[in-house]
Amino acid sequence: MINRVIKRNEPVEKIVKSLVQDFLRFNPDVDLATVSIYEGKPKRSDAQHRLYFAWRDICQEEWSGKGVENKNDLHEYYKDTFIEGRSTKSLSVQEFVNFLNEIDQHAANLGVILPRTNNYEEAMYGKY
Repeated sequence: MINRVIKRNEPVEKIVKSLVQDFLRFNPDVDLATVSIYEGKPKRSDAQHRLYFAWRDICQEEWSGKGVENKNDLHEYYKDTFIEGRSTKSLSVQEFVNFLNEIDQHAANLGVILPRTNNYEEAMYGKY
């Protein structure tokens, strides 16, 4: 999935064409795709979603037996601590970047260095 905010004063045709070409280049086995345009701010990206749950699972495993027994409790803890209990689904792309940075710093403070995968690059620096 590719997300990009489009503003009225941007060269829309060039942007859309580039996004479609990028999608097809990175997904050569895809025969059918859907382009959707909707009003409003972008929500978290799929890369952010994947990175968050990978990091959450690593932290839960690392801290199992130290008061963190399941993934859902850790998810609730992160939401309560870093985003005032809001749903992660309601976060914009930039808000989710901030959320991921908070989790990364929290883990580092507790001695866990979280991996920087391709999902990391896309999640933190992808176009949005």
